[in-house]
Amino acid sequence: MRIRQFLPVCVAAVGLLVGCAEAGEEPNGPVDRSAASAERPSGPPGDGSRAWEPDDAMRRAERALEAVSDSDARPELVHAASASVASGMDQEHKAPGDRPYLLGITCDTNGIEELTLTLSRGDQEQAYGIGCGDPEADQFNIPAGEPFTARVAPVENGTGLILWRLDTIARDAVEGCDDDIDGCDS
Repeated sequence: MRIRQFLPVCVAAVGLLVGCAEAGEEPNGPVDRSAASAERPSGPPGDGSRAWEPDDAMRRAERALEAVSDSDARPELVHAASASVASGMDQEHKAPGDRPYLLGITCDTNGIEELTLTLSRGDQEQAYGIGCGDPEADQFNIPAGEPFTARVAPVENGTGLILWRLDTIARDAVEGCDDDIDGCDS
């Protein structure tokens, strides 16, 4: 009697297992996905050697920001975000306190080699080229004080992303120009 009650459950389970196994098969035979991704060329973005993928682009951009992080600077995260190049970036940041700020920014795009970042505070304004797909993010020093704005103009029909991180850093960790908004003579 117990076998008869268990038999329909057993048949249903076997049917599910067989159905799931068949659903996982590739129509043209098995495919080794790890080998397919390993064979994909990995040249710089936009050179035609690989397809641009958002997830891959985000990972490359995160690595570029990590490549320039310096634990000796004792960074404290203020803000981090991303945007598509088609929408651009227009961020106003307050800059209170007495620690200088460090803006790290990078882009990864499909066919766009450089974007223009404009930093402004009051009447002061500086424009900088940001290399897209670079292995290291660009960094800009901004002293504490009045709010400042960081802008990247939208690229019509552009495919790609902009990733940035704003930290405060130790005063003795400032390298190069101490105010990239005002600019420094080289």
